[in-house]
Amino acid sequence: MTMYHVGLGLGAILILAGCSEQPQKGPPTEQEIHAADSAVASRAPGRHPYRCDDNKTLLVDFKDQGLTVELRRDAKAPAAVLTAPLQGLQYVGDAETATFSGNQIKIEAPGKRPVLCQKATRL
Repeated sequence: MTMYHVGLGLGAILILAGCSEQPQKGPPTEQEIHAADSAVASRAPGRHPYRCDDNKTLLVDFKDQGLTVELRRDAKAPAAVLTAPLQGLQYVGDAETATFSGNQIKIEAPGKRPVLCQKATRL
């Protein structure tokens, strides 16, 4: 084998290695961020408070590695359970949907106006 052939072989390997590199991904989704939640200040694993544009609070509990959320208006209220098939997709429940965008969540239900909530550091 000549040096020319060795050089071509190494060049091909380097090109193929460059092709297998994963593209840079954007910032992590809320699901990715909370997939590993183990505890927060509220002592409820994965629980995060939000303040909504209807002047009410919303507690969001992330479960199942971020693929399930439980939405509550207060700690003692029954939860609305919504799921997403994959991280980064919309959560769907029996009567409503939820979509995360940065530190906001938009909750939509048929026949009701959408509610927009901002992640709160404290309530």
